[in-house]
Amino acid sequence: MTLGTGGDQGGSPSGGFDFMLSTDPERSRSSTPHQGFDFSDRPRRDRRKPSGIDGSALLRTGLVVVLAVAVVGIAGFTGFTLVQNAEAEVKADSAAFCADLATTPGVLSQAGFGWPSDSSAGLAGSVEAMKAYQARWENLAVTGPPTIRPDLAAIAAAAATITASVESTNTIDRPGNLAAMDGVTSQTAVRAWSVKYCD
Repeated sequence: MTLGTGGDQGGSPSGGFDFMLSTDPERSRSSTPHQGFDFSDRPRRDRRKPSGIDGSALLRTGLVVVLAVAVVGIAGFTGFTLVQNAEAEVKADSAAFCADLATTPGVLSQAGFGWPSDSSAGLAGSVEAMKAYQARWENLAVTGPPTIRPDLAAIAAAAATITASVESTNTIDRPGNLAAMDGVTSQTAVRAWSVKYCD
């Protein structure tokens, strides 16, 4: 079988296949597969990418952060100052209380905060000592720091109750009275207060 060279073979005039590679300009324009597209030199569009965060936006963000930090710092300093001032005021209010306790060192470490229980004092001497104890705590309930005045008054009231009972019965239950007073004093904040505010 041979290939013919007639014009009905669809080839080039020379008898081969030109695969549309003709040098004829008219033919090239008419047969180009990219008809409708203009590939002539045209100004390119500005394809620059956005620069990211705007400088002014970054500046505003920085200012907000700085202001927030400043506000928090000022608030913290103000709070610290208020606490320090309050503590100084409490210590000043405790001055009379601390000075009174200093006249009997270690009294708050004793049972009943030094409630008189010496049997050698006799009935009259014991009552006198009880009344002195009562008067001391009554005075502290007036001059002591406001926060613990109720505790100081409770000690004075317990002492008054025991003293009145001893006077009315002319008998002294020394261990029982001491236990009663220790039960009252151990429930108060007096010892903790003195540790914190009495140097």
